[in-house]
Amino acid sequence: MLGHEFSAVVEKVGNKITHLKPGDRVSIQPHMGPLDGYFGVRGLHFLGTRGAATGLTWPWGGFAQYAVMKGYATVKMPDNLTFRQGALVEPAAVAVTAIDRSGLVPGGSVLITGGGPIGALTALAAHAAGAARIFLSEPNAARRRRIENLGVPVTTIDPTQSSLASSITRETFEGLGCDAAIECAGNPRAISDCLSAVRPQGTVVLIGLTNSKVEISPFDLIVRDIRLQGSLCYPTSLWPRVFSMIESGRLPVDQLVDAVISLDQLVEKGFEPLLDPGGTKMKILVDLNA
Repeated sequence: MLGHEFSAVVEKVGNKITHLKPGDRVSIQPHMGPLDGYFGVRGLHFLGTRGAATGLTWPWGGFAQYAVMKGYATVKMPDNLTFRQGALVEPAAVAVTAIDRSGLVPGGSVLITGGGPIGALTALAAHAAGAARIFLSEPNAARRRRIENLGVPVTTIDPTQSSLASSITRETFEGLGCDAAIECAGNPRAISDCLSAVRPQGTVVLIGLTNSKVEISPFDLIVRDIRLQGSLCYPTSLWPRVFSMIESGRLPVDQLVDAVISLDQLVEKGFEPLLDPGGTKMKILVDLNA
């Protein structure tokens, strides 16, 4: 059953559940696994060997009237958060974690490659973290315009028209490059661009998934003291922090929502527009009560 990004209302709770009651509004944290062991006690179930993910490898998902969830994966939302915002906590957590792992500090600069939903959320998370310069590389002109209208200062770049590394060095202090780069497209060329665009002692974080081979020069990484960091998912403890970021207005995830549709419109008005290679759609939410 698909659907790993969703919010809901609690219908019933098990006998051992004390932090929730029927009627509570919740946001689902989709990764589950044993609470013991090296990764379990750290809330990193996605790295363990016995984990499951709601909507993927767990029997239940968000595209249904009811879903059976583990108590620790069901997080009560603040009263001020909407169901729409609650459904976007999961992808926002991916972006916030990537920014954390990049080491970005207030006043820093960051390059983001890929202007899809995760790239857009990463730009919002970078702004929330205090980035002074945010560059985003995206070949789709319509998506570049969409990113420019997110309400945060982002410089967009078409990587097909000029050297991305050269564009970045012209705009950064002493031409050194960005403090960090976050690859969200799963594109081998974009990975190389990120490595070229960061300054010495910069950090490159990889979010975008790809099985393609990428040529990397270990010598270049060593002599420039570059850190190359993978970033998959997030710790389960992140939900309250993302709640606070959204509630404060510092992470305006609503900006990504294009439409809210009913379940019977999912293919025609959901999947097909999102799969359009020339499209601008970021997030289309499904309201099961519509």
